[in-house]
Amino acid sequence: MEVYSYSREINRNKVVFCEFDIDRVRTIFTRIFDSYDLKIKDEVFDSFCEDFYNLVREIPASNERIWRMIITDMFFSYDEKGWLYAAVTNNSFKRKQFAILANVILGELRV
Repeated sequence: MEVYSYSREINRNKVVFCEFDIDRVRTIFTRIFDSYDLKIKDEVFDSFCEDFYNLVREIPASNERIWRMIITDMFFSYDEKGWLYAAVTNNSFKRKQFAILANVILGELRV
């Protein structure tokens, strides 16, 4: 039986982002927020996109699982500040909703 190694699992799920700029990030998030039952307040939309753009540029992580956690945490942070219009109030449902959106975002940013 193979010995389980979490570090090998992390290194196995690499994600490589395509080339993008802040305008492409805005376009991606506009399309995603229009398609899903989660909205961000208009007055913080640009800030949200800039925060995400800066995260992707500054964090050297290449693991898909880590990025899903980072994006999910970013949604929770904005939700706690009252900047999201979430359809659900239960945190376990929010986590699932945010995780789905994180997968969609990663799909949009892949090479």
